[in-house]
Amino acid sequence: MIRIALVTVTFNGETVWPEFYASLVAQKDVDWHLIVVDNASKDGSVAAVEAAAMADPRVTLLANTDNIGVAAGNNQGTRLALEMDFELIALINNDTSFGSGMLRQLAHTLERESVGAVSPLIPFYDEPDLCWYAGGHFSGPRGMLSLHDGMGKPLPTTSRPFQTDYAPTCCVLFKADVFRTVGLMDEAYFVYWDDVDFLWRMKNLGVIILVDPSAVMLHKVSVSTGGRLSDFSIRFGHRNQIYFARKHFGSLYASYVSAFTTVVGLARMAVVGDTWHHFCVRMAAVGEGWRMSLPQPLSLPSNSDESIL
Repeated sequence: MIRIALVTVTFNGETVWPEFYASLVAQKDVDWHLIVVDNASKDGSVAAVEAAAMADPRVTLLANTDNIGVAAGNNQGTRLALEMDFELIALINNDTSFGSGMLRQLAHTLERESVGAVSPLIPFYDEPDLCWYAGGHFSGPRGMLSLHDGMGKPLPTTSRPFQTDYAPTCCVLFKADVFRTVGLMDEAYFVYWDDVDFLWRMKNLGVIILVDPSAVMLHKVSVSTGGRLSDFSIRFGHRNQIYFARKHFGSLYASYVSAFTTVVGLARMAVVGDTWHHFCVRMAAVGEGWRMSLPQPLSLPSNSDESIL
Protein backbone atom coordinates (compact mmCIF):
# COMPACT_ATOMS: atom_id res chain seq x y z
CA MET A 1 0.00 0.00 0.00
CA ILE A 2 1.13 3.57 -0.70
CA ARG A 3 2.75 5.22 2.34
CA ILE A 4 2.43 9.01 2.62
CA ALA A 5 3.40 11.38 5.42
CA LEU A 6 1.41 14.59 5.50
CA VAL A 7 2.73 17.71 7.23
CA THR A 8 0.28 20.44 8.19
CA VAL A 9 0.88 23.57 10.26
CA THR A 10 -1.99 24.75 12.45
CA PHE A 11 -2.58 28.17 13.94
CA ASN A 12 -6.00 28.86 15.43
CA GLY A 13 -7.52 26.37 13.02
CA GLU A 14 -10.04 24.73 15.34
CA THR A 15 -12.97 25.52 13.03
CA VAL A 16 -11.38 23.97 9.92
CA TRP A 17 -9.85 20.91 11.59
CA PRO A 18 -12.94 18.61 11.61
CA GLU A 19 -13.54 18.74 7.86
CA PHE A 20 -9.84 18.42 7.07
CA TYR A 21 -9.41 15.40 9.33
CA ALA A 22 -12.60 13.80 8.00
CA SER A 23 -11.18 14.14 4.47
CA LEU A 24 -8.06 12.27 5.57
CA VAL A 25 -9.95 9.50 7.35
CA ALA A 26 -11.94 8.90 4.17
CA GLN A 27 -8.84 8.30 2.00
CA LYS A 28 -8.76 4.96 0.19
CA ASP A 29 -5.81 2.68 -0.59
CA VAL A 30 -3.29 4.91 1.20
CA ASP A 31 -1.35 4.26 4.41
CA TRP A 32 -1.11 7.86 5.60
CA HIS A 33 0.41 9.45 8.69
CA LEU A 34 -0.44 13.03 9.61
CA ILE A 35 2.15 15.21 11.37
CA VAL A 36 0.45 18.27 12.84
CA VAL A 37 2.75 21.13 13.84
CA ASP A 38 0.82 23.59 15.99
CA ASN A 39 2.25 27.09 16.25
CA ALA A 40 0.96 28.07 19.71
CA SER A 41 -2.71 28.28 18.79
CA LYS A 42 -4.90 30.23 21.20
CA ASP A 43 -8.14 28.43 20.35
CA GLY A 44 -9.01 24.77 20.75
CA SER A 45 -6.77 23.51 17.93
CA VAL A 46 -4.36 21.61 20.18
CA ALA A 47 -7.16 19.93 22.13
CA ALA A 48 -8.89 18.88 18.91
CA VAL A 49 -5.72 17.38 17.45
CA GLU A 50 -4.78 15.74 20.75
CA ALA A 51 -8.18 14.04 20.84
CA ALA A 52 -7.63 12.73 17.32
CA ALA A 53 -4.10 11.56 18.14
CA MET A 54 -5.28 9.65 21.21
CA ALA A 55 -7.85 7.77 19.14
CA ASP A 56 -5.86 7.43 15.92
CA PRO A 57 -2.18 6.33 15.89
CA ARG A 58 -1.85 7.81 12.41
CA VAL A 59 -1.85 11.32 13.91
CA THR A 60 1.22 12.90 15.56
CA LEU A 61 1.07 16.32 17.23
CA LEU A 62 4.11 18.57 17.62
CA ALA A 63 2.89 21.44 19.81
CA ASN A 64 5.17 24.48 19.81
CA THR A 65 5.08 26.94 22.70
CA ASP A 66 5.76 29.84 20.30
CA ASN A 67 4.63 30.65 16.78
CA ILE A 68 7.75 29.74 14.80
CA GLY A 69 6.15 30.42 11.42
CA VAL A 70 4.85 28.29 8.58
CA ALA A 71 8.26 27.66 6.98
CA ALA A 72 9.85 26.47 10.24
CA GLY A 73 6.76 24.43 11.06
CA ASN A 74 6.88 22.69 7.70
CA ASN A 75 10.57 21.99 8.24
CA GLN A 76 9.88 20.57 11.69
CA GLY A 77 7.30 18.17 10.28
CA THR A 78 9.37 17.29 7.22
CA ARG A 79 12.36 16.32 9.35
CA LEU A 80 10.17 13.95 11.36
CA ALA A 81 8.68 12.45 8.18
CA LEU A 82 12.18 11.78 6.85
CA GLU A 83 13.23 10.25 10.18
CA MET A 84 10.19 7.96 9.89
CA ASP A 85 11.49 6.81 6.47
CA PHE A 86 8.57 8.06 4.40
CA GLU A 87 9.48 8.34 0.72
CA LEU A 88 6.39 10.40 -0.13
CA ILE A 89 5.79 13.59 1.86
CA ALA A 90 2.93 16.05 1.35
CA LEU A 91 2.85 19.61 2.61
CA ILE A 92 -0.82 20.42 3.03
CA ASN A 93 -3.05 23.16 4.46
CA ASN A 94 -5.71 22.21 6.97
CA ASP A 95 -8.22 24.79 5.67
CA THR A 96 -9.02 22.33 2.90
CA SER A 97 -11.43 19.57 1.95
CA PHE A 98 -10.92 16.77 -0.58
CA GLY A 99 -12.39 13.54 -1.89
CA SER A 100 -11.49 10.02 -0.84
CA GLY A 101 -9.24 9.30 -3.82
CA MET A 102 -7.10 12.45 -3.89
CA LEU A 103 -3.95 11.14 -2.19
CA ARG A 104 -4.04 7.88 -4.15
CA GLN A 105 -4.39 9.80 -7.42
CA LEU A 106 -1.49 12.13 -6.62
CA ALA A 107 0.75 9.22 -5.61
CA HIS A 108 -0.04 7.25 -8.76
CA THR A 109 0.69 10.28 -10.94
CA LEU A 110 3.95 10.96 -9.12
CA GLU A 111 5.18 7.42 -9.75
CA ARG A 112 3.82 7.05 -13.29
CA GLU A 113 5.26 10.33 -14.58
CA SER A 114 8.66 9.97 -12.83
CA VAL A 115 8.73 13.57 -11.58
CA GLY A 116 9.65 15.16 -8.26
CA ALA A 117 6.31 16.57 -7.13
CA VAL A 118 2.64 16.85 -8.01
CA SER A 119 -0.17 19.19 -6.96
CA PRO A 120 -3.95 18.82 -7.26
CA LEU A 121 -6.30 21.20 -8.99
CA ILE A 122 -7.53 23.62 -6.30
CA PRO A 123 -10.90 25.39 -6.65
CA PHE A 124 -12.30 27.88 -4.15
CA TYR A 125 -14.15 26.17 -1.30
CA ASP A 126 -17.11 28.58 -1.54
CA GLU A 127 -17.14 28.54 -5.36
CA PRO A 128 -16.09 25.01 -6.32
CA ASP A 129 -16.72 25.62 -10.02
CA LEU A 130 -14.02 28.30 -10.12
CA CYS A 131 -10.25 27.84 -9.97
CA TRP A 132 -8.06 29.14 -7.18
CA TYR A 133 -5.08 27.25 -8.61
CA ALA A 134 -4.66 25.39 -11.91
CA GLY A 135 -0.94 25.80 -12.48
CA GLY A 136 1.30 28.78 -11.85
CA HIS A 137 4.26 30.81 -13.00
CA PHE A 138 6.70 33.46 -11.78
CA SER A 139 6.26 37.01 -13.11
CA GLY A 140 9.53 38.92 -13.44
CA PRO A 141 7.91 42.27 -14.33
CA ARG A 142 5.72 42.02 -11.21
CA GLY A 143 8.55 41.33 -8.80
CA MET A 144 8.59 37.53 -9.21
CA LEU A 145 5.05 37.21 -7.92
CA SER A 146 3.81 33.64 -8.15
CA LEU A 147 0.69 33.94 -10.28
CA HIS A 148 -2.03 31.30 -10.23
CA ASP A 149 -3.06 30.35 -13.74
CA GLY A 150 -6.81 30.27 -14.26
CA MET A 151 -7.71 31.96 -10.97
CA GLY A 152 -11.39 32.84 -10.91
CA LYS A 153 -12.07 30.99 -14.16
CA PRO A 154 -14.02 27.76 -14.77
CA LEU A 155 -12.21 24.52 -14.03
CA PRO A 156 -10.13 23.10 -16.90
CA THR A 157 -11.72 20.35 -18.93
CA THR A 158 -8.54 18.30 -19.34
CA SER A 159 -7.80 15.41 -16.99
CA ARG A 160 -4.21 14.95 -18.16
CA PRO A 161 -1.41 16.05 -15.80
CA PHE A 162 0.61 19.00 -17.04
CA GLN A 163 3.89 20.62 -16.04
CA THR A 164 3.97 23.88 -14.12
CA ASP A 165 6.62 26.18 -12.65
CA TYR A 166 4.90 26.96 -9.37
CA ALA A 167 2.49 25.28 -6.96
CA PRO A 168 1.49 26.64 -3.54
CA THR A 169 2.21 24.30 -0.65
CA CYS A 170 -1.48 24.40 0.11
CA CYS A 171 -1.03 20.85 -1.19
CA VAL A 172 2.02 19.38 -2.89
CA LEU A 173 3.09 15.74 -2.75
CA PHE A 174 6.88 15.40 -2.96
CA LYS A 175 9.26 12.53 -3.31
CA ALA A 176 11.42 12.62 -0.19
CA ASP A 177 14.56 12.94 -2.30
CA VAL A 178 13.38 16.41 -3.35
CA PHE A 179 14.09 17.65 0.18
CA ARG A 180 17.45 15.88 0.20
CA THR A 181 18.35 17.61 -3.06
CA VAL A 182 16.73 21.05 -2.72
CA GLY A 183 16.99 21.39 1.06
CA LEU A 184 14.35 22.63 3.46
CA MET A 185 12.40 25.87 3.47
CA ASP A 186 14.09 29.16 4.32
CA GLU A 187 12.69 29.96 7.76
CA ALA A 188 13.44 33.68 7.45
CA TYR A 189 10.19 34.08 5.48
CA PHE A 190 8.05 33.01 8.48
CA VAL A 191 4.94 33.00 6.26
CA TYR A 192 4.33 33.83 2.57
CA TRP A 193 6.95 33.44 -0.16
CA ASP A 194 8.48 30.44 1.64
CA ASP A 195 6.86 28.16 -0.93
CA VAL A 196 7.80 30.54 -3.77
CA ASP A 197 11.43 30.33 -2.67
CA PHE A 198 11.31 26.54 -2.41
CA LEU A 199 9.63 26.06 -5.80
CA TRP A 200 12.07 28.52 -7.41
CA ARG A 201 14.98 26.48 -6.07
CA MET A 202 13.32 23.31 -7.36
CA LYS A 203 12.92 24.86 -10.81
CA ASN A 204 16.56 25.95 -10.92
CA LEU A 205 17.69 22.42 -10.03
CA GLY A 206 15.54 20.92 -12.77
CA VAL A 207 13.03 19.20 -10.49
CA ILE A 208 9.75 18.84 -12.36
CA ILE A 209 6.35 19.45 -10.76
CA LEU A 210 3.00 18.57 -12.31
CA VAL A 211 -0.61 19.57 -11.74
CA ASP A 212 -3.04 16.65 -11.86
CA PRO A 213 -6.58 17.90 -12.65
CA SER A 214 -7.96 14.48 -11.72
CA ALA A 215 -7.07 15.21 -8.10
CA VAL A 216 -9.15 18.04 -6.64
CA MET A 217 -8.90 19.91 -3.34
CA LEU A 218 -11.15 22.75 -2.13
CA HIS A 219 -9.41 25.62 -0.32
CA LYS A 220 -10.82 28.05 2.25
CA VAL A 221 -8.52 30.89 1.25
CA SER A 222 -6.70 33.00 3.92
CA VAL A 223 -8.59 31.57 6.90
CA SER A 224 -5.71 32.04 9.37
CA THR A 225 -4.11 35.27 8.09
CA GLY A 226 -7.03 37.70 7.97
CA GLY A 227 -7.30 38.19 4.21
CA ARG A 228 -5.17 40.00 1.63
CA LEU A 229 -5.64 43.50 3.09
CA SER A 230 -4.85 42.66 6.70
CA ASP A 231 -1.74 44.37 8.08
CA PHE A 232 -0.30 40.90 8.64
CA SER A 233 -0.71 39.84 5.00
CA ILE A 234 0.54 43.15 3.59
CA ARG A 235 3.58 43.19 5.85
CA PHE A 236 4.81 39.66 5.25
CA GLY A 237 3.87 39.66 1.57
CA HIS A 238 5.88 42.75 0.66
CA ARG A 239 8.69 42.23 3.17
CA ASN A 240 9.32 38.75 1.84
CA GLN A 241 9.05 39.81 -1.79
CA ILE A 242 11.98 42.20 -1.28
CA TYR A 243 13.91 39.53 0.63
CA PHE A 244 13.32 37.02 -2.19
CA ALA A 245 14.44 39.53 -4.84
CA ARG A 246 17.64 40.35 -2.94
CA LYS A 247 18.39 36.71 -2.20
CA HIS A 248 17.97 35.38 -5.73
CA PHE A 249 18.57 38.37 -8.03
CA GLY A 250 20.56 40.99 -6.12
CA SER A 251 20.13 44.61 -5.11
CA LEU A 252 19.46 46.06 -8.57
CA TYR A 253 16.39 43.93 -9.17
CA ALA A 254 15.27 44.40 -5.55
CA SER A 255 15.41 48.18 -6.14
CA TYR A 256 13.14 47.74 -9.14
CA VAL A 257 10.71 45.69 -7.01
CA SER A 258 10.75 48.43 -4.34
CA ALA A 259 9.86 51.08 -6.93
CA PHE A 260 7.20 48.82 -8.45
CA THR A 261 5.63 48.28 -5.02
CA THR A 262 5.54 52.03 -4.39
CA VAL A 263 3.84 52.77 -7.71
CA VAL A 264 1.32 49.96 -7.26
CA GLY A 265 0.56 51.10 -3.70
CA LEU A 266 -0.18 54.64 -4.87
CA ALA A 267 -2.28 53.35 -7.76
CA ARG A 268 -4.31 51.15 -5.42
CA MET A 269 -5.19 54.18 -3.29
CA ALA A 270 -6.39 56.04 -6.38
CA VAL A 271 -8.20 53.19 -8.12
CA VAL A 272 -9.38 50.52 -5.67
CA GLY A 273 -9.70 52.53 -2.47
CA ASP A 274 -6.75 51.35 -0.41
CA THR A 275 -6.13 53.67 2.53
CA TRP A 276 -3.07 55.69 3.49
CA HIS A 277 -2.61 53.18 6.30
CA HIS A 278 -2.35 50.34 3.77
CA PHE A 279 0.28 52.29 1.84
CA CYS A 280 2.32 53.00 4.97
CA VAL A 281 2.27 49.32 5.96
CA ARG A 282 3.52 48.41 2.46
CA MET A 283 6.37 50.90 2.59
CA ALA A 284 7.40 49.81 6.09
CA ALA A 285 7.41 46.20 4.86
CA VAL A 286 9.67 47.11 1.94
CA GLY A 287 12.14 48.70 4.34
CA GLU A 288 12.04 45.65 6.57
CA GLY A 289 12.76 43.42 3.58
CA TRP A 290 15.90 45.42 2.85
CA ARG A 291 17.11 45.06 6.44
CA MET A 292 16.77 41.27 6.56
CA SER A 293 19.97 39.24 6.52
CA LEU A 294 20.40 36.65 3.79
CA PRO A 295 21.05 33.26 5.42
CA GLN A 296 21.89 30.16 3.45
CA PRO A 297 18.93 27.81 2.81
CA LEU A 298 18.64 24.93 5.26
CA SER A 299 19.78 21.67 3.70
CA LEU A 300 19.76 17.97 4.34
CA PRO A 301 22.51 15.52 3.37
CA SER A 302 21.62 13.31 0.43
CA ASN A 303 21.49 9.60 1.13
CA SER A 304 20.18 8.48 -2.23
CA ASP A 305 21.89 7.94 -5.56
CA GLU A 306 18.60 7.86 -7.44
CA SER A 307 17.68 10.74 -9.74
CA ILE A 308 14.48 12.62 -8.99
CA LEU A 309 14.52 14.66 -12.19
